[in-house]
Amino acid sequence: MEQIGRSLKERFDQVIIENEMLRAGFAALPYMVLRDKRLKIGARLGYAILLSYAWQDGSTFAGQTRMAEDLGVSVRQLRDYLKELEHFGYIRIKQQGLNKPNLYYILDVKTKLKRTKLRRSGSTVPVRTGTVAPTKKGSRLPTTRRSAA
Repeated sequence: MEQIGRSLKERFDQVIIENEMLRAGFAALPYMVLRDKRLKIGARLGYAILLSYAWQDGSTFAGQTRMAEDLGVSVRQLRDYLKELEHFGYIRIKQQGLNKPNLYYILDVKTKLKRTKLRRSGSTVPVRTGTVAPTKKGSRLPTTRRSAA
């Protein structure tokens, strides 16, 4: 077992990052957020900023002022982006009271995917007599109804 660990370490030591920008860190953004056309670009970037704060070890969230500075927008614009993310189910914001920071919950995207699939799979399409209906594997079978000709 120790030999496997040593072998893996040797492989990882072989990866050398010459790009200083990558060494400084980066944020991964789920495709679902990245490609959601309902969200403004600023809301998508706001989500990435929230993730970057969440992934920092041993640090605390700096607040909306710092987040707005990181995005290059006003605090008012940032709040709009956060409300948009909340509206579409990506985050939940819990206000703790006066002079206390908000709590930001990054919601489970899997749950959102399941809801989307359920909405799409629930529809039915009527089939006319004599037409060919697709099967699950993509082949086509004739319908069982016969025309009364």
